[in-house]
Amino acid sequence: QFVRYESCTTREGIRQELVRMQAEKFLTPRQAEAVDAEKILALFSSELGNRILHADSLRREFKFSILVPAADYYPQAGAEEQVLLQGVVDCCFETLEGITVVDFKTDRVDRRSVAARAEEYRPQLEAYAQALERVMEEKVCRKVLYFFSTGATINL
Repeated sequence: QFVRYESCTTREGIRQELVRMQAEKFLTPRQAEAVDAEKILALFSSELGNRILHADSLRREFKFSILVPAADYYPQAGAEEQVLLQGVVDCCFETLEGITVVDFKTDRVDRRSVAARAEEYRPQLEAYAQALERVMEEKVCRKVLYFFSTGATINL
């Protein structure tokens, strides 16, 4: 949440960022030791990472609360019932085509299981897309999961 993305394009930049985050009390020394700098470097060396770094309108940790039809989540609900949908979008940015929403995952998956695991997150990304479209009044054109364990970018 507090990492400076632009600092994460080199191993040294990541190391310095971990030092800064400890000094500013965002991370404990133990937490900093647990960070796999190679996984972070892989993200920011990828096409997705490049798009994030060069986005004109990047939003991080975007909190939302919207009312949605209860029947979207509870088929037995009445037509007039609504529920409050709240969440936090890890990252989103605008392109000429619309909004790209990105959710970062730390699940322990491998190349064989990553696609199936991504499908389990489809409802979450659909909810994020619905919320962003309503709040930002722009179309979501891309929903992306990034799995740090494999470096896989999955478009849903």
